[in-house]
Amino acid sequence: MARKLSILKCLILCCIVYALGVTFMMGFYSMSAVNINSCPCPETIINQYVNSRSHLADQSATVPRADNVSKGDNTSLDLHKLAVIVPFRDRIEELVQFVPYVHSYFNKKKVRHKIYVINQIDNFRFNRAYLINVGFQLSHNECDYIAMHDVDLLPLNVNLSYSYPDKGPFHVSAPGLHPVYNYPTFIGGILLINNKHFEMINGMSNRYWGWGREDDELHVRLKKAGLKVSQPKNITTGKQTFKHVHNTRNRPRDNKRYFEQSSKTNRMDRETGLKTVKYDMISANSIVIDGAPAEFISVKLYCDIQKTPWCLKPQDHHLVNNKTMVVPKPLPQGKEPPKKV
Repeated sequence: MARKLSILKCLILCCIVYALGVTFMMGFYSMSAVNINSCPCPETIINQYVNSRSHLADQSATVPRADNVSKGDNTSLDLHKLAVIVPFRDRIEELVQFVPYVHSYFNKKKVRHKIYVINQIDNFRFNRAYLINVGFQLSHNECDYIAMHDVDLLPLNVNLSYSYPDKGPFHVSAPGLHPVYNYPTFIGGILLINNKHFEMINGMSNRYWGWGREDDELHVRLKKAGLKVSQPKNITTGKQTFKHVHNTRNRPRDNKRYFEQSSKTNRMDRETGLKTVKYDMISANSIVIDGAPAEFISVKLYCDIQKTPWCLKPQDHHLVNNKTMVVPKPLPQGKEPPKKV
């Protein structure tokens, strides 16, 4: 009998040790596997940054249409509503500064707004312009103009205008004010454009995988459409107008050019844009960071690997055969795959 009890105790002990080992391994795996690029649930990642004091949250700046004023709308704000579109990937530290800062900034300026963080979670190279097109499609029914807004650029001068740009695009971070870029045709960083004009130019090109040049192509589109880009006036703060929170050591630019990327992206793109956007929406979550609300939307973009092979680095082209890649299948002549949203 004593021997049977000893054996039973050994079995129980072994089970406990095994269970603890499995629990440890699962916990270790979970911690090592979770990252902003693969997890569609932002709350599991940014929960440590989210302020639990929800009762201190600022009133969300929602839009009252002339015939549809919602309860809680701030009627002192303009009837126009700004969609702040933030192309995003793996920039949590910048995001937790950005959302509460710009939300407070816009509320002080009485700019009705909604922040859309468009998070790219596929395996392709980052595509800022593509994400802006996605953000426009998701916001245009509620907002009537957009701000293409880099997550690492914070406006410091309260005299900067974020008002509805009726006559044409308005470049908030104009040359001479942006902390880094100063060439005459630069329109990156923060650009305002109304929905009508953005649709008129068919949005932005979807060919610019990696960092840079998509703004230069946008400048050509605007010029061809006869839209003049205006800039802030009477701003005397110069390079101190914005805070640039980009760390070049921790955030290296993916600015290498592969295959025919240089020649193919050195001219106006007449094929792709807002009308050719294709993506899968993986998740859409309303988040609150330090009292400031935002929409955090995770998407997987599409790449036609035959037309833009530079959406992947050469060493990653073996991934095309991996089922996790999002590459459109060939279709019969004249047919387009349905847009997935």
